[in-house]
Amino acid sequence: MSDLKTDSQDLQQEENALIALRKEKLAAERAKGNAFPNDFRSDSYCNDLQKQHADKTKDALEAAAIPVKVAGRIMLNRGSFMVIQDMTG
Repeated sequence: MSDLKTDSQDLQQEENALIALRKEKLAAERAKGNAFPNDFRSDSYCNDLQKQHADKTKDALEAAAIPVKVAGRIMLNRGSFMVIQDMTG
């Protein structure tokens, strides 16, 4: 019975230490400025890019090196290949 109390107390202390560490990190980020910046602005949508460049070959795309900013989620990551999905699909 006392072992269970000791274990739960140890777990509680570890959890409190983790929470304190997270609060310290958040305070440090807030001291730098905006802790949760959301100023990223995309200039392209995935669906539009696929339509614009569907007829181009891999070599032509590599040679063009077209810079784009896409806001989305990485759905799949295999080595140097990524599947990115935004609100257009």
